Amino acid sequence: MSFPRSRYAVLRLLALLGLLAAPAHAAEATFPPTGAVGLVPPPGMVPAKAFAGFEHPSGASIVIIEMPAEAYGQLVAKFTPEALGPTGFVAKGTGEGLSVTGGEGRLLRGSQSANGLAYTKWIAVVRGGAGTGLVTVQVPEAARRQVPDKAVEAALGTIAFRAPGNVADQIAALPYSVGDLAGFRPVRTLMGNALLLTDGPKDIDPEGEQAIVIVAPSLGQVPVAPGQEGAFARKALGTIREVRDIAVTDEKNSTLGGAAVVRLRGTGSDTLSGRMMSVHQTIRFDGAGYLRVIGFAGADQRDVLARIDRIAASIAVR
Repeated sequence: MSFPRSRYAVLRLLALLGLLAAPAHAAEATFPPTGAVGLVPPPGMVPAKAFAGFEHPSGASIVIIEMPAEAYGQLVAKFTPEALGPTGFVAKGTGEGLSVTGGEGRLLRGSQSANGLAYTKWIAVVRGGAGTGLVTVQVPEAARRQVPDKAVEAALGTIAFRAPGNVADQIAALPYSVGDLAGFRPVRTLMGNALLLTDGPKDIDPEGEQAIVIVAPSLGQVPVAPGQEGAFARKALGTIREVRDIAVTDEKNSTLGGAAVVRLRGTGSDTLSGRMMSVHQTIRFDGAGYLRVIGFAGADQRDVLARIDRIAASIAVR
């Protein structure tokens, strides 16, 4: 996955039987634990265990990413088929407004292929209350009878906001704990399973002046064959969109509690500003999944890499 500096992203929902039984707006929205953005899930969709949103046995999913209210303008400015094209998303049309109670939104429909499967996809960016939400719905082509387009469209009309849980409650709900923050400040959780930390006073930092760290487990099972951890880690490092032309300057392989750990350090240039950056990535491989720690800092912030090491070493799965 990619982890934006102040960027965030995903969602989906609502089955036809639910529509026939009762109007979608008659039901109350369901919210992820401590989350501020929710909606009415369709029959057969249940709250996801690995991320903030909902999942269906067919593989359809709704991913919800929450951001501060001021992020809405930044997202809408780049919410175009052309801007999303490099991610593999093929849009149908140029998008349209989305009605949100007490707020506003924009919606794009389209398709995307991943891991050999084709998906019908909806991406909505919404603002309401004191926050912004990015809701992504994706339905495998083979599952469109189980989660039909009409049901998804109706569900998107049920997006609602509530007061978010505080940061301490959000962290307490994560599937892991961080014993040493190494001087970094928790900003918020992402998708219900990732944690964003920063080294400065700003929660939104579009100029990338502050060092940031993102801690995130894999979504679902991602088995990596023994001996292939290093190759996987280097490939994952190449998916970071925030820094381009990354050159690995150091690699360390170790074990922790029987799990293989690969730490990579490198340098590259900030995608937006061109400024030279230091990059840190630690991946702990454990069974069928992994936990990833990514850090970015200006090349002149030399103490940050050692502090990120402290964060990575202090993480314990609950």
